[in-house]
Amino acid sequence: MLLFNGSRHNKTNSFNQDIYNYLYEQCEQNDLSVREFDLSEVSIPQFDPFARSTPPEVFEMIELFREEELQIWLAPLYHGSIPGVMKNALDWLELTSNEAVPYLSDKKVGMICIADGLFAIQGINAMNAIAHTLRAWVLPYSIPINKSEAQIRNPQYLSRFYQSKIEMMTRLIKKEKVKSAESKVINHRPNE
Repeated sequence: MLLFNGSRHNKTNSFNQDIYNYLYEQCEQNDLSVREFDLSEVSIPQFDPFARSTPPEVFEMIELFREEELQIWLAPLYHGSIPGVMKNALDWLELTSNEAVPYLSDKKVGMICIADGLFAIQGINAMNAIAHTLRAWVLPYSIPINKSEAQIRNPQYLSRFYQSKIEMMTRLIKKEKVKSAESKVINHRPNE
């Protein structure tokens, strides 16, 4: 499973990091082997559809997104949408457009967006539109997080209210993993 952190904020003590850490912990508790793609740890150049060459880190990123059937995208809300660096990284998937299975065809994606107020759903909507355009299936459960409200509930740590939502998302992702494994078994049975 791919855990995609769409923020340039480095991993320091922060509310966003608390969410990321809890999400990672829940994935491990649900036997979901996690691979991470964290934009705070890698530099992806500006997407240029007319570039004559593609940097190796872009090919590595594309391969990671293509290999992982299950993904959770985590983003802060910036000015009504996801961070530009996150959109830029996803734009590089355009390089797969002419392949037999382009973009993120049939991948399952869960979405979490963190905002300082009530509008995290706008980030979810942006990610939803991108995922659909990339031919992925969006998990029918997303988590818009109101950071201010969450900190009022529990200023020292992620509130139980949001912990339960993250637990639900990881259980749903696990169900998708089981369904995918069962489908592969059924589709690969020898002819009787």
